[in-house]
Amino acid sequence: MKKIIILFIIINISLSAYSQWEFKYFVLRFGANHHLLSPQPDTLNNLYLDTYDGEMRLFPDTAYFFDYVPGYHAGLHFHFDFSNDMGGIVAGVEYQNSGISEKYVTSQGGYSLVRTHWVHSVGFPLYIKFGREIFDQQKYLFAGVKYNINFAMQTREKVSWAIEPRTTWYSENQFAQNNIVILLGFNFLIFNLEFDFMPSTFLNKEYAIGGGGPNPQTIKPYSSQKDRIFFIKTSINIPLSPWTTNKSYFLHKLVRKFK
Repeated sequence: MKKIIILFIIINISLSAYSQWEFKYFVLRFGANHHLLSPQPDTLNNLYLDTYDGEMRLFPDTAYFFDYVPGYHAGLHFHFDFSNDMGGIVAGVEYQNSGISEKYVTSQGGYSLVRTHWVHSVGFPLYIKFGREIFDQQKYLFAGVKYNINFAMQTREKVSWAIEPRTTWYSENQFAQNNIVILLGFNFLIFNLEFDFMPSTFLNKEYAIGGGGPNPQTIKPYSSQKDRIFFIKTSINIPLSPWTTNKSYFLHKLVRKFK
């Protein structure tokens, strides 16, 4: 955490001292997070489910569970564009909600449980962008990293025989307090597409509880949760600069009314 803060301070000082910036402007960004293939935990979970046929042990269903998990995000980014208009550096802050799913089945009776985790976090992205005539065209590729501070986790459990799922908020020791995301994307006008790679899961693998079943024991329910999680983000990217009003006659008239 301290290293990340020091890095941001150094970059901020460097940017302030550097004179070759052609454009400096804020960008409002908001949209949806999408997750499709959740890496499933290994078999050593010691999870049990109360069914109509009694208590049964659960096992992960497949190596990857295809279950769409939606999320959302919103943030404010500050763009520093180079004087040649072919590159720039972006730093920002954003709130996001993103999740993964797990599917478990019983060896008998055909019972199943789908558990979905959503983590709520504040992220600090830092990335570079490159293209041609970036400010005028707003068309560029970008790549970088983001440091997430996680502050809450919401979990939904749905069993195969029940209509309504059960939703709970988990305690702070059940999820990692922070994590790193590697990002890569493309922006075209006000439309933004980003691919996020989370090297480690946001679940706390060291979290321990008392186990269930015929032989109770202390277990770590997330210890077998796999890492390497991918997300897709689709966003509306609105530059808070004259570029936006020049591209929209409606916004241009609106701004003129307040002048």
